[in-house]
Amino acid sequence: MHSFLVVSKDNSVHNFIKNSLNRECLIHTAKTSEEALQIFIKRDIDVVFLDIILSDEERNKLFENLWQLNIEPTIIALVPEAQPILSEEALRFGAYELLEKPLRKEALQQASNRALERQELKRELGFIQSQLKNLKSVSKDNSLSNELVFNKQPHGTDLRLTYKEVFQKFSKALAHVYDLEKLVDLTVEAMAEIFKVGKVVFMLVDKEGGFCRPYRCLGLDEVITRDICFSNNQGAILWLTKNHQILNKDVIDREVEANRLTERKAINIQKEMNLLQVQLCIPIFAKGSLIGVVALGNKITGKAYFDEDMELLSMLAGYIGMAVENALLYQEVNLGKIHNENVLENIPCGVIAINNDCKVNTFNKSAANMLNICPHDVLEKDVKNIGSVFANIILRTLKDKKTYKMSEIMHPVTCSTYAVSTSLLLDKDKELGAIMVFSDLTEIKKLESRVKDLERQEFYNMLSKNMAHCVKNHLVAVKTFMDLFPERLEDKEFIGQFYHVARKEVGMLDLMIKKLTILGENNGLMKRKVDLRISFDQVLESYKEKMAEFNISLIKKYSEESATTYGDCEKLEEAFSNIMLNAIEAMPDGGTLTVKLSNILLDDKKLKEISNYLMNGEFSSKYHGTNMLKKLPLKYIEILVEDTGSGIPQEKLKNVFLPFYTTKLYNVGLGLSIAQRIIKEHDGFIFVSSKEKEGSKFHVLIPISDAL
Repeated sequence: MHSFLVVSKDNSVHNFIKNSLNRECLIHTAKTSEEALQIFIKRDIDVVFLDIILSDEERNKLFENLWQLNIEPTIIALVPEAQPILSEEALRFGAYELLEKPLRKEALQQASNRALERQELKRELGFIQSQLKNLKSVSKDNSLSNELVFNKQPHGTDLRLTYKEVFQKFSKALAHVYDLEKLVDLTVEAMAEIFKVGKVVFMLVDKEGGFCRPYRCLGLDEVITRDICFSNNQGAILWLTKNHQILNKDVIDREVEANRLTERKAINIQKEMNLLQVQLCIPIFAKGSLIGVVALGNKITGKAYFDEDMELLSMLAGYIGMAVENALLYQEVNLGKIHNENVLENIPCGVIAINNDCKVNTFNKSAANMLNICPHDVLEKDVKNIGSVFANIILRTLKDKKTYKMSEIMHPVTCSTYAVSTSLLLDKDKELGAIMVFSDLTEIKKLESRVKDLERQEFYNMLSKNMAHCVKNHLVAVKTFMDLFPERLEDKEFIGQFYHVARKEVGMLDLMIKKLTILGENNGLMKRKVDLRISFDQVLESYKEKMAEFNISLIKKYSEESATTYGDCEKLEEAFSNIMLNAIEAMPDGGTLTVKLSNILLDDKKLKEISNYLMNGEFSSKYHGTNMLKKLPLKYIEILVEDTGSGIPQEKLKNVFLPFYTTKLYNVGLGLSIAQRIIKEHDGFIFVSSKEKEGSKFHVLIPISDAL
């Protein structure tokens, strides 16, 4: 009857394993290393289920005592799902297999069966080694050849095995070794012991590289074998690939005499076998392809290889082929798993996953560092242990099916800002739990704040510079008049001319002050239902004479869709008026003014276009790390005002909405700044695209209210 030991502090683990395994098994339980050690001393334990959540001190103490007592059970480590750190710990202290929690009955039963089989094989291999030693001692004392021992059967109560029986047991054990290095070492040692050869070389074929080189060897200088490399397309490797049989150095000459091998190829094969100092080359095939070669030197006894040897070597080659294939496949899968676990453990984002019982089964290193929580304190425990803010979010995803995408939250203790995304974990539509991925935005927020401070500082520097320049231009004429006035008081022509100039400049200063007042006022919006077609037509009507004066033709393209929204009609008309005036003044020598009005949907393509044109960074800053389509209205009215003026240089486009920025002689430079502010107050967008010598396009997007 097989016996198991479950070492865990969790009673639910004890009960689950007891209920899942065969009732004919003996199952012992322990919560501490001391209890486990006492059971090991009193009982013969086959398999141990060890909960990795035990402290390092307890675990180390247990294994140290077991090694001193020469007890080597097969260990199945119970580790939280997708926890690379704990998985690596388990493999480091010698776990045969990892079983992920939460435990599943089928997986538990399969793991226990494999562990029992391995334990039996360990006992069998120990028995085989003792038999090989017995056979070895018999062969030393027996004047008969090893070949006679092959056919010798045990007599009476003689428990020693024949070589053939040892071979059969060895082949069975070979199929259950998944570590390639251990498998090859076991094969090399067994070949040397069983066939009494002084030299054994195990070679692996590299299909991609097109060569075959020694992987392990016995009886050869490592310095020599390190530089050996045979091509797959010639010599012994090519012969083995084509003939699918053991290559004996003694039959090469006969192959040449029978015209099955050219003399040149025979010399090349003999050269390679002499380099390896071997007599036989046994091909190892898997799925019809050569994957390796086991090369054997001459027998220590000096005897030749007989038919019985060849028969057993051919049988063993088949077992070795399957074992090597399994080991390579296991190595590939294991490397892939390790890679994925390393990626999970080293990504800068925190990853937390819970099962359907709301217990944490994944908590990576980044999550531990960001939340300042030790994984041992939360793994396999209720998700509330990670903190109420994060726990509530992932629980809403699990229970209410509410997912988050780059939602910003603030930690109540550290005041750090995080971008959080969640999703359900599904396996063929079956819910397994929920996962949360989050990243720390604290440094980004600090950087954004710093950038905004610098932008604000740059803005005020430019504002003061432009404002001073604008005011100075208008004051020049007034100051000149005031300076000359005492001297030319009697000059009526001078007084009359400069009076009109000074009055005009004072009027411009007065206009500038009024526009500054409009730009700076914060009286709120008087929203009501507004038809943007009517509002824009009224603006066009007010500029009808000016367009005629500048010889500008007008093209209107209004869609038949509704252009109604809620807004402040007067302020919107003020914004449209400033945009129109800018377009008209851009064509002093005449041209064409095109006005288009249509409804659009704010999809990803349009969002990208807006983001590219808004070069002041405000749009990206406002909507960074968010799902923009959910945060913004979906339907907009787009107004496009296009002129055929000289255009705006690309390097100056970013300045067009700055206060007091103008390239025109008699212009205050506040019109577009006022327009931009009004459009923003209506939750809209305004941006410009332009090409020199072709003209400019001003895009205005006003959201359509859901109430309409």
